[in-house]
Amino acid sequence: TTREMIRKLIMMAETIGPISTSIKSKLESSLQAVSIKLVNESHKHAGHYARDGSAASNSGETHFKVEVVSPKFEGLSMVKRHQMVYALLQDEIQNGVHALSMSTKTPKEAEASS
Repeated sequence: TTREMIRKLIMMAETIGPISTSIKSKLESSLQAVSIKLVNESHKHAGHYARDGSAASNSGETHFKVEVVSPKFEGLSMVKRHQMVYALLQDEIQNGVHALSMSTKTPKEAEASS
């Protein structure tokens, strides 16, 4: 389908490192995500966040923007959705992910906004 082709093109255009791979894998499997767009924005913060020897810092993966569409968000407030994502990514956060900007939508919300 067109949606799947666009998703694959977006995935190919993104830089994939160990942290982003882990983030995507967890969000896809745990949230049964219909769509995930993950962007490494660490380059925008060069010099503002010191290298601390963490896995995220060493791989240049400290700042991310993620857009997730999942049916598991149905009936949940934005705060509860974000808490769900933070809980899933606790290991990555403890291992040096410094910032995570997110958009969390249900499939119905994503369809209405497109």
